[in-house]
Amino acid sequence: MMRVSGLIVGLVFLAASAAQANTLPPGPMHDTVTKACAQCHSADVVSSQRKSRAGWADTVNQMVANGAQVSDAEFDKVVDYLAKNFADK
Repeated sequence: MMRVSGLIVGLVFLAASAAQANTLPPGPMHDTVTKACAQCHSADVVSSQRKSRAGWADTVNQMVANGAQVSDAEFDKVVDYLAKNFADK
């Protein structure tokens, strides 16, 4: 019985994680942003914010300093994706 309960809880967690990943709009860096951000928090944390490109660059720098896996080659593309989809209005 405990194994079944644990399996159910695990499946619910996976389903919730998949649903959260779908809150980010499609685009060339969707998978990279989802992977980098979901290490520590849900995609809702990202999608609920509105920032300028400079603001997103600062945030991505802070997250990389905290361990987010964004390479130097991906940095500008990630910031562009975030600024395009979650712009300060």
